[in-house]
Amino acid sequence: MLDVKLFPHFKTHQSIEIGEWFSALGIQAITVSSLKMAEYFANNGWRDITVAFPVNVLEIERINRIIDLGVDLTLLIVAPDVVSKLDDQIVGRAKILIEMDAGYNRTGVPVEEIDMIKAIVSNINSAENLGFYGLYCHPGNTYHASSVEKIKSIWADVKSKLVGVKAKLIEINPTLKLRMGDTPGCTVVEDMNGIDEIGPGNFVFNDLVMNYLGVCAEDQIAVAMACPVVAKNKERNEIVIHGGAVHFSKDHLFDSDENKFFGEVVILNENGWSPIIEGIKLVALSQEHGIMSVNSEIFNSIEVGDVIGVLPIHSCLTANLMKSYLTLDGKWINHLEKEF
Repeated sequence: MLDVKLFPHFKTHQSIEIGEWFSALGIQAITVSSLKMAEYFANNGWRDITVAFPVNVLEIERINRIIDLGVDLTLLIVAPDVVSKLDDQIVGRAKILIEMDAGYNRTGVPVEEIDMIKAIVSNINSAENLGFYGLYCHPGNTYHASSVEKIKSIWADVKSKLVGVKAKLIEINPTLKLRMGDTPGCTVVEDMNGIDEIGPGNFVFNDLVMNYLGVCAEDQIAVAMACPVVAKNKERNEIVIHGGAVHFSKDHLFDSDENKFFGEVVILNENGWSPIIEGIKLVALSQEHGIMSVNSEIFNSIEVGDVIGVLPIHSCLTANLMKSYLTLDGKWINHLEKEF
């Protein structure tokens, strides 16, 4: 038992129906990555929502609409001056997490900047419409780890830093919470002592990054893109699919020879798809085109008009681009952009 509360990140699937799978398991509080997404889920019944992105006061109208729906809204702040701007314009009340940077170097207040952290807490405590909830950190550097043990090491280091910051704030707010969120760490870490809440998202589908990290097995990747073959080039042993950057993004991995690739190929069947096929990889993308490098045997076995499956590097981005899902039993599941 890890004794942490799960705030699953719905940015991965962005689907009301998939959200209901979580609700059926007792999940009542969720995380999203934008206010647009928060409003979408709020309009569909979710009432405890964290927006895990630094708050943008230019979106105050949407913030107020969400609060008016009766949502217990939690927002992220990374600078002291944002507090007063938000407090002056917000209608109702919101909880505030201060985002921490513990080494990922994306956004957040560096954990060493205790004076700035205390200044933000002081400003929040002085605000009329805001309440200090706790500290949040996304240790995204786990996605670049070389092993499961390295993921655990990164997580332990971040956890230690957050606990250290909490110790310096405990007299100001003895009930503050610590939240961390990343699928690699939340999947493999066995000691979360000191952390109150976690907010992973990618685990709902997994992808090739999770597989290459050793976080999930290949057969635990739950999404594949169905891509029609539109052309073949015998001289270059290349197959062209309708599946480009607008379908996969340009996230990539490197194979054992340090060659960049954008997806692995599987054969679609009635029960899902085959294991990854050796001798073929998605190696180049333009907007709509995907170029497959293949060996001669596979080249001869695939024809224009065939539909092949591609496992995505990053399922969150692929799902965001594609907007809907087709289940193995032929049912369409819609997504934020299809309904909002």
